[in-house]
Amino acid sequence: MWLVRSIVLFAGIVVLIAFAISNVEQRVTLQFFGRIYPPQSLNLVLLVAALFGAAVCFAVMVFREFALRTALRNMRRESRRLDDELVALRNLPLARLQPDPAAKRPVREP
Repeated sequence: MWLVRSIVLFAGIVVLIAFAISNVEQRVTLQFFGRIYPPQSLNLVLLVAALFGAAVCFAVMVFREFALRTALRNMRRESRRLDDELVALRNLPLARLQPDPAAKRPVREP
């Protein structure tokens, strides 16, 4: 699996480099929030856009990781509490749990 992933990553990098080399002289005028910027290199604009997208994905990933870790910590705490409760129930004295002799036992039919 790692070999296939490495080949796909390598092919993606080759395609990206080929795209960048073929568009070295391309310039684009950028309009962002109503402001017009002078012509910039297409490669620079794409790089900045990719870095911004990666930063947004990283921020979302970090937020989700903290939420998952908090949920995991709460579940482990609940699991420990339930384990302690189970141990306490197993260690109850059996004297209090003896059946009442006056209680009527159900009759089993053959």
